[in-house]
Amino acid sequence: MLAQETIINELKKRFKPQAAKDITAAYLINIKGENGGAWLLSINNGELNVTEYQEGAAYNCKLSISAEDMAMIIEGRMSAMTAALSGVLSVEGDLGQAMKLVPIFFEG
Repeated sequence: MLAQETIINELKKRFKPQAAKDITAAYLINIKGENGGAWLLSINNGELNVTEYQEGAAYNCKLSISAEDMAMIIEGRMSAMTAALSGVLSVEGDLGQAMKLVPIFFEG
């Protein structure tokens, strides 16, 4: 199983600035279970900033998933879209904002 630092570092490596050039949003990524944690991904016109989530910090969208399922997405054994549609990945807030993450981190 991937540790949370590995998951976050993998997201940083996969970040595509060109795909995020017109996006300004903050995402709370809540990874549940062993190796879990909460991270705030702030995207501002093609730049990514990742910090550990601090209670009360503002975000547009919250994504919750187990560490095991997130590892499956990172490893390419499940698509982010499949995870969302099957309820493995829960989305709270702006679904449209959540959908924008797919080309930024998972396609291409």
